[in-house]
Amino acid sequence: MAGEQGDMSRQPRQWRVLGRPRGRPARITRPAIADAALAVGFDNLTLATVAEQLQVAHSALYRHVADREDLVVLAMNRMLQLTPWPEPAGRWRTDLAAQADAVWRLLESHPGLIKEFLKLTRFPEELMRRFGDSIQQLIAYGFTPENAFLAADTVFDLTVDVFSRGKQLDVPVGDADVRTSTADAWATAVGEAVAPLIRTALAEPASVWFARKLDLVLDGIAARLAPSQH
Repeated sequence: MAGEQGDMSRQPRQWRVLGRPRGRPARITRPAIADAALAVGFDNLTLATVAEQLQVAHSALYRHVADREDLVVLAMNRMLQLTPWPEPAGRWRTDLAAQADAVWRLLESHPGLIKEFLKLTRFPEELMRRFGDSIQQLIAYGFTPENAFLAADTVFDLTVDVFSRGKQLDVPVGDADVRTSTADAWATAVGEAVAPLIRTALAEPASVWFARKLDLVLDGIAARLAPSQH
């Protein structure tokens, strides 16, 4: 018996390897990671939260995404693929207004998206494609390439800027004291004549002020950039 035990002790142990059964498809793919990221949400997006959503090890994600920014870009591309884009309406002004509205609603529907977008060092491919489509559509309406680029870029920048500024000034709806102090600070800075306008602007939803700014920008595009026949 002792000899047998000695022989057994010298033999390598056979460990059972636990893992995915053979033939079962892998559940970690870039599309699956993107969907999990959207399920988690941009305001809570980390490699750890996505791994938890997928019920996989945190380290397993690094076979598919390089870092957190790669994860954010992947999620944004997927989000844009799932978001309908306005079809051309036959008028450049209507198209640009509809595209600005689509971007605004996209930012509204994904909390934390604007914060992540402003931190990116590279743009999502799907966003660049849609921006390019907007420029090509303006060219089809008779804009020069230079004017088409300037018009589309101005409208997209305005949308992102006004939305981000609105979030910067945003406070909980029930916090009247914070809203009042913010309005008072701006009113004092701009002077008595303009103070009522500042108070009104801060009291309105950011989307209302954005619509007024967008009309002004579109008027400028019509006057300076648009082809005369349109």
